[in-house]
Amino acid sequence: MNFVTPVAALALAFAAHAAFAQTWPTRPIRLLSPYAAGGSNDLTARIVAERLAARLGQPVLVENKPGANNRIATELVAKSSADGYTLLWVAAPYTVNPALYGKLPYDTVKDFAPVVHTVMAPILFSVPATSPATTVKEYLALAKSDPHAATVCSPGNGSGPHLALEQLAATSGVPLVHIPYKGDAPAVNDLLGARVGACMNAFATPLPHVKAGKLRALAVVSTRRMPQLPDVPIFSEAGYPAVDAYAWFGLLAPARTPKDIVERLNAEVNQILKLPETIERFTVLGALPLGGTPAAFDQFIRADLEKWNRIVKELNIKAD
Repeated sequence: MNFVTPVAALALAFAAHAAFAQTWPTRPIRLLSPYAAGGSNDLTARIVAERLAARLGQPVLVENKPGANNRIATELVAKSSADGYTLLWVAAPYTVNPALYGKLPYDTVKDFAPVVHTVMAPILFSVPATSPATTVKEYLALAKSDPHAATVCSPGNGSGPHLALEQLAATSGVPLVHIPYKGDAPAVNDLLGARVGACMNAFATPLPHVKAGKLRALAVVSTRRMPQLPDVPIFSEAGYPAVDAYAWFGLLAPARTPKDIVERLNAEVNQILKLPETIERFTVLGALPLGGTPAAFDQFIRADLEKWNRIVKELNIKAD
């Protein structure tokens, strides 16, 4: 009787696994963006996807799956086949959602394989050009007396911009009203129409409107002033150093994705992030390319989970 021992079966499985990884990819790859089109998450994803497709020899198709504060796209990827053909351009709410919502339809640590930490994006705090506020202090004084001015939009619950405005409200003592959207682009559209009093966004989306004189930038969440807006102070210069949340993006795959595929993706994306043309395009968006190993990204995710679990409890941040 022919039979396969457990050791032989394991060896065969590893051989098949290795062969699969060596031939990957043989068809298009889906890269899910958890925000609406036009925002920083979408734009940075497309910059990398375009170059990744050229290097892999297969299309890398960005699909926008906004909603539920990133949880829709994240759950889709968590439940996808671990074959390297469905990936997530993950954003900052990923490490905030467990503290903000409690039980999730996926495990933030166990259901994903970190690939690479890709981008850090400063946050811009801006108001409509028609607002009388020209500084953060003037805005806060206005927000105390004007309920409309006190409404502050963000790209969504648990995003870096949302957390930054909660930090501003807590440290200033001014009760700001959070208005969450499904991405930076729709939030900025309502800010342009003065349907909200102010907005916190990843730097890139409001930037052209600030330059066009349609919005007024009051401060940047960053460790240094941005060269695109050299006259706009960072929050510590504006008197609020505790406002230190920022937007970040990275690449995740479903857990149990073959290690060879994760390592191939990591190597290719790291090379893309070093290209002068990539750096130039990110600079225009006010975004900073990062890079690094899967292990380093995993370490960042775990540390960020602990950080925001503590801050969400301390500031009693709620989903709006």
